[in-house]
Amino acid sequence: MRRLRFRLAISAPQLLQYYQGRTGALSVQTEQGVRLQIGLHHFRTFVSHDGLQGYFEITLNAENQFQQLARL
Repeated sequence: MRRLRFRLAISAPQLLQYYQGRTGALSVQTEQGVRLQIGLHHFRTFVSHDGLQGYFEITLNAENQFQQLARL
């Protein structure tokens, strides 16, 4: 298992553009220098009226497939 951490700060209006179908994934740069594309649906539980903000950790399996996303 591989764990990577990153920060997000996306305002509500910016996030609305994503949900209106302009894209289905977020591209993030992790602290470890890895660029990932993560399906937007994985972040739904973390969205608030202010948008999507926080410090996150994604867990990937040995084949680099999504396993879990958590806000730290």
